[in-house]
Amino acid sequence: MGIVGTLAHASFDIVLISMILSGIRRSTGLMLNTSIVGDKKHRRVLGFVVGLGERLFDISVAFMSAYPSVFQRQPPPPTSDYPSR
Repeated sequence: MGIVGTLAHASFDIVLISMILSGIRRSTGLMLNTSIVGDKKHRRVLGFVVGLGERLFDISVAFMSAYPSVFQRQPPPPTSDYPSR
């Protein structure tokens, strides 16, 4: 697969992970602690990637909401189903 294919695959994986982190943040409130990254430049890049995941998550939800015959909304499960700490 050449270098372009490898970069495209890695980029797709990074964006997919950032969308998953966005979904986790919205459904549970847990979010990535970017302050553990020491370098300011890397922290900025990480913030950009997480923000990109947020925007793409919003676009995906808007797309799914536009087709209610295909995607149905269900109420969230009761909180008693989750294990307590």
